[in-house]
Amino acid sequence: MADLKRWQVIHIFQDRVTRDADFVLDFDRYQLTETAAQLHRAVLTLGEDVASGAAATMAPGVLTAQLAVLEAAAATDPVAAAAAWSVIQTTYRAMADAAASWQARLAGALAGTPDQRKITVVQETLRRYVDMWGAGVDTHSDAITELVTRLTAVEPARWRRIAVHTLGASADDAAIEELTRSYAQTLATLRSWFDGPDCQARRLRRQMRDTIRPLLSSQRVLAAVGGHVSRRAELLRLATGIEGAADEQAAWRLWCAATGLYAARHLPGATPAPAGNPGAVSFWEAEPVEVEARLRRQGPKATGGGAPARIADRRDARRAAREFAARLRGAAAGTEARVLARSGLPLSQWPEVDAAELDLLLLLLGAVNTTRPDASGVRTAVSDDARWSLRAEPAPPGAPSAVLHTPDGRLVHPDIRLHIEPLEIHT
Repeated sequence: MADLKRWQVIHIFQDRVTRDADFVLDFDRYQLTETAAQLHRAVLTLGEDVASGAAATMAPGVLTAQLAVLEAAAATDPVAAAAAWSVIQTTYRAMADAAASWQARLAGALAGTPDQRKITVVQETLRRYVDMWGAGVDTHSDAITELVTRLTAVEPARWRRIAVHTLGASADDAAIEELTRSYAQTLATLRSWFDGPDCQARRLRRQMRDTIRPLLSSQRVLAAVGGHVSRRAELLRLATGIEGAADEQAAWRLWCAATGLYAARHLPGATPAPAGNPGAVSFWEAEPVEVEARLRRQGPKATGGGAPARIADRRDARRAAREFAARLRGAAAGTEARVLARSGLPLSQWPEVDAAELDLLLLLLGAVNTTRPDASGVRTAVSDDARWSLRAEPAPPGAPSAVLHTPDGRLVHPDIRLHIEPLEIHT
């Protein structure tokens, strides 16, 4: 407790003593400091971002509408202007709280070893972000920026008039000046949120987008290897070699060479005496054991429970599995050919992509975004399966984001020019 007091976490005081016997007792009482109490409330509400997220659902649209009302009423109607400003401030704070909560959730879920709980947290955070915000940033950012620019040019006397109406005619000049300065600070903060390609709203969206690749990797790790080191690439190369073998004998030899699981060999010759007590009788010299008459008459049937069952014929199942694998390879080859045909085009010129093309595109974009750009902004990478060489040229300055239409909705991404080239695989 003394350390907590020294760290300014608690206050220590003595309770009032009413009896003589209480003087020998410990009547110390403890109270959290104001800062510690605020931290305690913040920790208790961590993750409970439903209310702030609900308020941020239509935040860009609400800000656009209320900023327009504020601009129209700033010169003529201070009552309406003050009401619009209160909505703007409340919406902005709810939006900032929701964004901070999303970032805290992602930071905690992406740290350390992945597990099912962390993956669930990332999925819920992404779902809340998409449901609550979606493409509202692209729809309303330009309008919010224009309104903020025009409001910044409003005369200080009009802002002071709104502040006087908010605080009352009896407010002192210091409070009015402070409230007037807060108007300018809030407008500057809104500009930093929605103005430019590197604004806070777009950085938040890029942060959400960049969590998709770690999320997919964590899911695959848990589903495929259960947290252990994965040898997926080696198994895929082995499976490819076995599928391409000339016959079953060649496939079996390849399997044995890769795994070391060769068939048992029975070598001729006399078996040496077993290890152990040298005075024990050898198997070859021991007296024969008496066998019951029932076993001599019936042989293996006496203990086998009847005729042995026939081995199941699985040739049809293996043939169906090979045909299914061939169809999957054909579909994957078609998807890769369609994506490869769009190499060198900006993402804004890509036609609508199907589900398979979208999965491949997300993997390629995830591999590119993990690399550092050079001095000109170009990123080069190799896909995770080492089959594709990737080069991404940055979008021109000020270019809008590309919007790709998919069966499940839209994919919004910077309008980069993606070059894709296949790599030769040496086995």
